[in-house]
Amino acid sequence: MSHIFDHPIPLGYAVAMVSRIQSSAVKDRLSKFGITFGQLPFLSELLWLDEPITQDALSKALFIDPAATARALEQLEEKGFVTRKINPENRRQKLVRTTDKARWIKGELRAELRQTTLETLAPLTTEEQEQLKDLLEKVCLHHAAK
Repeated sequence: MSHIFDHPIPLGYAVAMVSRIQSSAVKDRLSKFGITFGQLPFLSELLWLDEPITQDALSKALFIDPAATARALEQLEEKGFVTRKINPENRRQKLVRTTDKARWIKGELRAELRQTTLETLAPLTTEEQEQLKDLLEKVCLHHAAK
């Protein structure tokens, strides 16, 4: 057994580790859709919004570098999950939206993600899971408002 957890775990490390645990657990579930864990935040956000958004706004909303966003969206476009079109109101921007293919898998994708989350958070009670969600949501909303 590793000695990595023989001492208190710093919060940032714990959050990053849980993200990697979740990534590892969901990887196989995503592969049946042809989606990678790195593409998931973009597709999830676009499915949640269900309306066109600029590539720049998507990058900012997800706190992800614009170049990484462009690469992920290009891959999702090649797979038929999103379209990118020139914004008629500002030709320097691209508007991104989901396709019928993406919207068709939305329910099944969410079910797979929900199951993975339940498995990841299994050591916590329902109340602890809700508290963790609320606290992390509070941090996210604080930074999204900036």
